[in-house]
Amino acid sequence: MEHTSIVDLYNPTPHLGAPITAAAFDAQSGAAITADAWGIVAVIRPGERLPNLVFQATDAVYGAVAIAEGGALVAVGDEQGTIAVYKTWDGACVFHDIREGDEGRARAMRAVSFNPAGTMVATLSVDGIIRVFDVGRWERVLNWSGFSGESIAFDPRGERILAIDTLSQVKLLDTLTQEQLDLEMVPGGVQVARFTPDGEHVVTMGMGGVSIIRLPEGNIVNSFSARGSSGMLNIVMSPDGTELAAVTARSLHRFSLPGLEPVGSDQHGAPEPTNAALWDYRGVAVGGADGMLYRPDAKPSLDEVVCVGGFGEHRIAAHGSRLALWTKTRQKRPFKLTKNLIEVRIDRDGRLVVGIPDDNTGVQVYEAKTGRFLFDAGPETANSAKIDVGGAVVAVMLNGGGVRWYELQANQVLELPWVRHFALSGSGTWLGAVTPKGQVKIIDPKTGQDAIPAPVPLAEVPIQLISFVNRSPHLLVLDQEGVLGLYDLTESVTENKPARGQDIFELNVPADRLWGITGGRYAALRIQEEDGTATVIFVDLETSEVASEVTGLLPYAWVDPETGSILQPARGGALLETDMYGLERRVFRALPEGQWVCFGPDGVIDHSEQAVL
Repeated sequence: MEHTSIVDLYNPTPHLGAPITAAAFDAQSGAAITADAWGIVAVIRPGERLPNLVFQATDAVYGAVAIAEGGALVAVGDEQGTIAVYKTWDGACVFHDIREGDEGRARAMRAVSFNPAGTMVATLSVDGIIRVFDVGRWERVLNWSGFSGESIAFDPRGERILAIDTLSQVKLLDTLTQEQLDLEMVPGGVQVARFTPDGEHVVTMGMGGVSIIRLPEGNIVNSFSARGSSGMLNIVMSPDGTELAAVTARSLHRFSLPGLEPVGSDQHGAPEPTNAALWDYRGVAVGGADGMLYRPDAKPSLDEVVCVGGFGEHRIAAHGSRLALWTKTRQKRPFKLTKNLIEVRIDRDGRLVVGIPDDNTGVQVYEAKTGRFLFDAGPETANSAKIDVGGAVVAVMLNGGGVRWYELQANQVLELPWVRHFALSGSGTWLGAVTPKGQVKIIDPKTGQDAIPAPVPLAEVPIQLISFVNRSPHLLVLDQEGVLGLYDLTESVTENKPARGQDIFELNVPADRLWGITGGRYAALRIQEEDGTATVIFVDLETSEVASEVTGLLPYAWVDPETGSILQPARGGALLETDMYGLERRVFRALPEGQWVCFGPDGVIDHSEQAVL
């Protein structure tokens, strides 16, 4: 198993994008386990509400997961025929039985069960063989052939195994005598069979519906026909054993046990339900093909994060049509967007949010603290190549060329059609502009005129990218040959002299973004790789050397100019923050039902009042 990222912690959706194909719950401890078609396994340990143990099985998992009573162990069987048992406390593997190649695939696992003591594990595989392993001794101790179905279970005493034969009928297998005991034939056959918690009845599900078999006689005492339903997928029992829920393609139908009297029905909400389901203390959860667990009447959660931004103590994450603003480690109530955004920026004072929508319309501007929509920058800004915000200034590259900016304090709009690239200082005091010949001008956003003399070109090579160093009178430039230069603009301000810069570093590959980090020690450059990922290089401006290189990032990863932290969307409705060396620092995550959590490598930093972690 592998656990490499803190993003897996406190993640309500570890299976996002892969169908949930197995689920189980232990009523004694409250532990739960889910697995998916990609082989990702997620465990909610006793006392937790979210899966903080997440690992990768050797292959896809279909139905074959189980939890030992008390929640100390979980068992996972996969498509490679591997059965493994793990400690839930630290994920350590305490048992495994492996077959490789065709031999392994021939015994792909379909169901698994612990005995009550957690010392034995029984498996059902596609070859029709039931295998029983002694976990402590790492050996197989029992074997039966000729079985099918989608379930297997030890009885509460650990002496018999409930199984389904190739005729789709229920049998009890005695682990002491190895006898096979027949129960009354169920019309239409059985796909799933489970003991009630007290062991006095067997509940079956098949094409004909649900049946209750009383033990030890083995006779059917109650039945419910599935005619008229949308097709049964699974059955699960309440933690106290008093109710049964039949899961169909659209609904949950609940019945009393053992009487099978109707209790109620609800739509579970899963648009493409799988046959994975569990019943925990919050009710029934049904697995979906999208990797989500669905519960009736659950409050909607925020969508996955599409894009992120951040400056200083502020972080923003666009969740579809809603935007979440984080200040330090606390999330403000997400506000509704007029459009779904695919790129978003916030100023360093946390007052304005600027975003590019996904529908080819103009750039959108919002008041960050209230979520109030301020204005649409117009169709000329659709799919803008660059947006920025600093102080009371919003600047946007026009799709026909040039830059337009909005000086909100003076309520004016200015435009320069000749600009090929621009940079806005963090305070909004300066607008750096690249001319058609690749030279640099420093513009006063209030007037549109030169604020200071133009810097002296370092070479005859046109400038490609520029960036102000945050909270510093320094300007970074990157020319078309990949040479990074640095200007000190102090004398330009105090003595009206053109600044003379110096070459710092030669980059051998093209970059598409440039940042100057607070303190003036580092510059960051983003490079788009051929495999669709991005790399961010941090250059030490004092030593003219690469200080660090962070690879494998999303192509739209963003660098906070205040701290140098790298920000990007992460699975499970999260924003991930790493330092300039790629080490994970913090995760800002939206939880179900409007809750949130901020955490780091050492645990939870902050969370909403009702978040149960």
